[in-house]
Amino acid sequence: MARAANRLVPANDELRSERALRAPKASTLIARWLRQRMHEERMAPGDALPPEAELCDRFGVSRPTLREALRILEAQQLITVARGANGGARYALPDVAMVAEHFGIYLEAQRTTQKDLTEARFNIEPCIIAFIAGAITARGVENVRAAIEAQAQETDNPARFARAHEYFYDALAEECPNTTLSAQLLIFRELIRAQTELLGDELLARPDDGARTMAAHIRAKRRLLEAFEKRDSAAAETLWRKHLRAQAKQLETSGRGDITVRAF
Repeated sequence: MARAANRLVPANDELRSERALRAPKASTLIARWLRQRMHEERMAPGDALPPEAELCDRFGVSRPTLREALRILEAQQLITVARGANGGARYALPDVAMVAEHFGIYLEAQRTTQKDLTEARFNIEPCIIAFIAGAITARGVENVRAAIEAQAQETDNPARFARAHEYFYDALAEECPNTTLSAQLLIFRELIRAQTELLGDELLARPDDGARTMAAHIRAKRRLLEAFEKRDSAAAETLWRKHLRAQAKQLETSGRGDITVRAF
């Protein structure tokens, strides 16, 4: 851990090279340099950065400038900063919820509609599902099965049913062998959570329709599981596209397609 921290301190020639870029602010440049080094060194969550005094000396900056750089990293959820005798900056892994939150704020600011978001899912999610189906392991199939059956136990409670849907996305993301696509699924998971809070009273207002909708939802997922078991990418893509098309139709029928997407 100590060696990793020491390697976060730049050599003089590296520092001169970075300064030659003439970044608008020294704090931004320092934050960028530290971020790159933390990832190159494959730091583990909780690993300590060098003390402030050492970083100030090596970067040739004042303590306020260094602390501004650390605040940038803290805002990016790449470090946590504790005060006191045992304090200091420590490496942290950013949460995908942060990315989804900023994405959701952007969509809300653009007055993006529920129809628009559903169309995006219709054109993206089935392709990811097909990719997963072609690579899923036996353990992955069982993880997805467990998530589906756990949700099937919550059909008498729409709130818990919606929460269990998130676990399904967690299982898919865990089995996705592509980090970028996995992150996209988790971003959709967070966006779906926010929209469920906005539109979820539809199930509560019409309990009979809600029960039928939830039953159909589980049936669709069980059919998808069968495609996963066969590692049939084409069938998985077709099934999930059909499932999302039904959701889009339900959204249109309810008259809520023009409601603006909600951020977190």
